Amino acid sequence: MPGSPPPRPWPAAVLIRQVAARVYADFMSMPAHEPAPEPELEAEDALRGVVNQLIINGRRMPVIIPGSVIEALRVFADLVAYADEAGVLRELLLRAMPWAEPLPENALGDFISGLADAARSGEHAPERIAAVLREWQATAEVYADPDGADRLRQALRETHEGKATPWVYDDASI
Repeated sequence: MPGSPPPRPWPAAVLIRQVAARVYADFMSMPAHEPAPEPELEAEDALRGVVNQLIINGRRMPVIIPGSVIEALRVFADLVAYADEAGVLRELLLRAMPWAEPLPENALGDFISGLADAARSGEHAPERIAAVLREWQATAEVYADPDGADRLRQALRETHEGKATPWVYDDASI
């Protein structure tokens, strides 16, 4: 209607409860059945995908990342953008990745942006998403340990000032 205020986005908790209730209702109405056999990669999906190399237990292994997975990552990037615009992304992200809780607000924004960019990166999206997650999880670990973060800041300041900081290895901390 003209003159009426725009609709407010739903709070994340309401949205999560509604989705959970719908999923639960759908699940409970399904008949019990035997587990489906492991899905096989369809040739057409494999042809639309990419062959990549992963290192598993120290051995380089060729893997096919199906085209549907790459497309799903693009859709994931759109979902991240939509949830961010709706104001629910922070809550959803912290629910899915509780290790990100110590990140300050500006760093959390950078993490979200990096995650969305990695998901949009096409055929290299799986590796880039893995790298973003590893890097930001390590960053969150630093923020979770204020004393360790202070030691790192001090070392960076001293390095920037041209001072050498000797490395002290503490065997007792292991």
